[in-house]
Amino acid sequence: MKRYFRTIQSVLDSRWGNFQYAGTPAAQKTDRVLQSSKLEDCIYHDLSRDDENLETIQQEAVPKLHSFPALSRDIFQSFYSLFPKRADADRLTAEAQKFNAKLLDHVIEDADYPTIKSICEGRELPAYEAASEFTAKIGAQLDKLLPELGGEDGTLKTLEKLQAARNQAQQKLTELLEQMRDSVQNPTLEQAVIDAANQVESKTQQAEAVAKMVDVTARQNKASISESVSAAVGAAAEKAKEVQMILGAWSDDAGTMEKNAVNTELLQKVRQNPTLLEISKHLGRFREIFAQGKRNGYAYGRGETYALELGNDLSRAIGSEFAMLAAPETVPLFVKKYQQRRLKQYRRRELIHKGMGDIICCLDESDSTCGDAAAWGKAVALTLLDIAAENRRKFALIHFAGSSSCKVDVFLPGQYSMQEKMRAAETFLGGGTNFKRPLDEAIQLMKIGFENADIVFLTDGLCELPEDYLAKLHKEQAARKFTVTGILLDVGSPGMDFSLAPFCQKIYRTSELAGDEIVRSLMSQRV
Repeated sequence: MKRYFRTIQSVLDSRWGNFQYAGTPAAQKTDRVLQSSKLEDCIYHDLSRDDENLETIQQEAVPKLHSFPALSRDIFQSFYSLFPKRADADRLTAEAQKFNAKLLDHVIEDADYPTIKSICEGRELPAYEAASEFTAKIGAQLDKLLPELGGEDGTLKTLEKLQAARNQAQQKLTELLEQMRDSVQNPTLEQAVIDAANQVESKTQQAEAVAKMVDVTARQNKASISESVSAAVGAAAEKAKEVQMILGAWSDDAGTMEKNAVNTELLQKVRQNPTLLEISKHLGRFREIFAQGKRNGYAYGRGETYALELGNDLSRAIGSEFAMLAAPETVPLFVKKYQQRRLKQYRRRELIHKGMGDIICCLDESDSTCGDAAAWGKAVALTLLDIAAENRRKFALIHFAGSSSCKVDVFLPGQYSMQEKMRAAETFLGGGTNFKRPLDEAIQLMKIGFENADIVFLTDGLCELPEDYLAKLHKEQAARKFTVTGILLDVGSPGMDFSLAPFCQKIYRTSELAGDEIVRSLMSQRV
């Protein structure tokens, strides 16, 4: 061993001379780069419990990188936490310092990270699913990333051993210095201090050399590391978007996206069903348009404030709640109350609009609508169902194709389940196109309880109705005072609307108006 110190004075004049042991013992080192609260730890434990796929990934990764489970935990914390806070660097193990922390830096710097945060902050399921997707991708690339981050041939483990040996030597030196201060001049003790100081310096320089080598390797491979991490972050972002899309489309409480039996079942069922998955791509967005409309006031009007309640409608929150945003110390409290829907807000006595009747939706399910047109039409129908449910109105979905293909699903307020809603969404008849059958079914519904109903008629097909039938239909319209709104599904192949013109009071064409605009217009007329 090289001798850096030969006299007790040289030790006392060095960086170790007045050394007070401040290093973290190896037993107290942590692989966790980010700090977390007990509540967050409980949430993660509940989410990861019985996750066999994650357990398999970690079992395969741990022999290569013992800090890998902590990396999975930190990634979730990074996605979920409002204010991620890092642990002190000297408390981290070598693998956490040189691999986990550096990988986390790449994640935070990635272009897709803000997207993940916007979806996952404070939301359990998208944060966990995104973190699991990231973990799986990184686990599959561990053999490539380890040498790129300086971990080839056990370099990180070597660094960790050197750091532990240095800490042990530092502790011994501290104890000897304390003995020397409390005793009279003792040549034997002084020599022991010199030897200990040389040991500390030697281990320190070895550790610093290895750490520098690791850092140089990581810098040289930065582009390759960023590419690998970016692919994993991108996959995580897509997974978060999928969870948001599915729960936004089907969950009754899409805002929180908590792990519960209902949401778990929804995710599983929709992912296994291509039809429901395609509908989700549109339905989640339409439900958000509906929610925005209600917040903006066209749904209910301003109404009369008359009491207080708890919620998270910022447009109705009382002024004292916003005062928490004035100081950094109280901002987290405001955010927490918002997430938990515990903000004090004004309650409104809403105006009741008379004349708003039930809704009947006739949906073309002929062969030509198969694909995105069918999914879009189903999403419109289910959004109309939400409108009807919000206003305690009856709703009927009439699936139609050829003259002999017709199915009617009736939804009475508060008397149907999510399963019934999904079964209606999964229905697809196939065949030709016949307008007479669904219109007859709609009129029959009006005769047996659908009062003041209006009809929304979605089709891509051409079907001319006989003049005598049109005359009969016009008499029914005049007598029952119902309107028919036609939606021609002709995007990509603009068609003729003359087949709808004889019985529709208003016609929307998807080749002329964006789908979202059509939905907004439908909502504004029916809420």
